Amino acid sequence: MKKYLLFLGCLTAISAHAQQDKKQKLTTLKEEKAVVTGFLKNAPNDSIITLYEPYSGEVDTAFIKNQRFTLNMPMPKGGSMYILKVGRNPDPKTGGMILYLESGKMHIEGNGTTLKNVKLSGDKWAKEWMEVADFLDESKGSGKILAETKAKYFKAMEIGDEDAADEYNRVGDSLMKIQNRKIRSFIQSHPNSGVTGYLATCYIKNRKERDSIVAGMGEHAKSSRIMKRFLFPGKYDPRPMTLSVDTASTPSGKKGVITIGKAAPDFSVPDTDGKMLSLADFKGKYLFIDFWASWCSPCKPQIPFLKAANEKFKDKNFVMLAVSLDSKKEAWTKAIEKHELTWLNASHLKGWAEPVAVAYGISAIPSNVLIGPDGTVLAMGLYGDMIEKQLEALIK
Repeated sequence: MKKYLLFLGCLTAISAHAQQDKKQKLTTLKEEKAVVTGFLKNAPNDSIITLYEPYSGEVDTAFIKNQRFTLNMPMPKGGSMYILKVGRNPDPKTGGMILYLESGKMHIEGNGTTLKNVKLSGDKWAKEWMEVADFLDESKGSGKILAETKAKYFKAMEIGDEDAADEYNRVGDSLMKIQNRKIRSFIQSHPNSGVTGYLATCYIKNRKERDSIVAGMGEHAKSSRIMKRFLFPGKYDPRPMTLSVDTASTPSGKKGVITIGKAAPDFSVPDTDGKMLSLADFKGKYLFIDFWASWCSPCKPQIPFLKAANEKFKDKNFVMLAVSLDSKKEAWTKAIEKHELTWLNASHLKGWAEPVAVAYGISAIPSNVLIGPDGTVLAMGLYGDMIEKQLEALIK
């Protein structure tokens, strides 16, 4: 189920953290290059403006003089996506923008240093990116409504108001369909644009559809740096920098690894009443651990299958334990009550830093692990009717 993912942007959900000692100042004059000029009304003199490629860390900088600037980015490998920022530590919500660049010229006009509502002109590819950026922009039109709906959705899930979240989800889904139609329309009408490579590899999730789009691309589109990385992963353009997802609750410790046939990691976790539960408490029983959260939309379709399995095997030396990756107790307990989760429920309420999830190497939810009476891992990643089928094969 993809509903929970509908709000996730392609580059906005990930912050690129380039290691400063690996950023390269490119100055080769013989290479083809993108020349980006700009006029930012009311921008203070000597404000630094930075253009960098988040994949490789390649960078160019300039100082704004008389509200104008010029950046020169060598293009030795074709068109790619870049981030433009004003200031040394600009607010990521107001101080940057994403650009598609290839060899040629682009001119930017705007007001101040926020880079919001700017106008782009220049070569054909610059105008093509302006067309796409216009309907992807979260500061205006349907893009703004989508961004606001996203914020309301996550706020509702944070406080456990699933009814409101479902409504925001419905509205967001409708807006995403509109945006996706615009994306597909651009791709269809611009088969030889480098921008099409970005849209196809970033926004088209269906592999068959994406492969069909790639097959129909012109040679110019396929020659972009974006497409070369996509077609030849890890070979064409090795990544010399670190990418990390900004998550306040991400654990700093190393995730555990579990293996079928090996002993399951021990754990200690409080239930809804604060009583501590450990793996030893379930010795001699089959233990099914389900990792979920109240805000996890893809977890909801699993609930009927979990209920069916629990009802069928709860009196047959079987225990179901749901470990939540929630961080708010009210949201957690409301979801338990609303969905009538009658099995054991436990959580440290530390989000993705939940110690049991870390110990079991959980990086996505829903996830689950089946442990045998002797503490051995018997299965993992059981979904739908496979839960009941696996239990039927083991529990006679």
